[in-house]
Amino acid sequence: MRRLLVILLLSGLPPAGAEPLATPGAEPPATPAAEIAPGESEAAWRPLFAALAAQGSIWANFTESRWFPFRKKPVVLKGEMRFSPARGLSLGYREPEVRTVMADDKGLAMRDARGRTREMPPDPRATGSVTALLPIMRFDLKALEQTFVLKGARDGSAWRLEFVARDPGLARVLGTVLVSGEDATVRRLEFRHSPKQRVEILIEGARTGVTFTADEERRFFR
Repeated sequence: MRRLLVILLLSGLPPAGAEPLATPGAEPPATPAAEIAPGESEAAWRPLFAALAAQGSIWANFTESRWFPFRKKPVVLKGEMRFSPARGLSLGYREPEVRTVMADDKGLAMRDARGRTREMPPDPRATGSVTALLPIMRFDLKALEQTFVLKGARDGSAWRLEFVARDPGLARVLGTVLVSGEDATVRRLEFRHSPKQRVEILIEGARTGVTFTADEERRFFR
């Protein structure tokens, strides 16, 4: 269960634009990804990371599909995502039940519909994973290079980024994190352990540079 919660938190990577969700048939580039290493290859990707990092706080709707080896169809959840570079990530699920999952520099917590918050027990496999994911959410290229092997592919304005943790233990927990989009907009997130065990998130209606109210900060962050 704890491992699954970590995977769910990965689905909070902030989108970077306000265009509508890509059509259901839209796919990220099929081009094989090449490593983004310091030097010329890094320089080619730096403008995209800079544009994504400059988005500020994010609000968006999301649809999350969770695929498991023992199910033929995915479990589908819907909700609202809030991301603050300073406060962290908040996933406010509306369907099938109301709850909020929060990830920040302190670790992981869950809040139910009555406002009761439960801290996840301290565990390096969970809290370490959350800490490692925050640079992804912030698109901090320098910090990402220290923790992940980065790969990327492009096809015109479409792009795909792949993140695999350098630490073998962390890599087993996270699997491969994939982020794909077009221009400066994230369209799709995927957290893949195998073809039959993955979490896929589609983003729509994103607003960037938002200012959360005091009530939103109280309800959706900690």
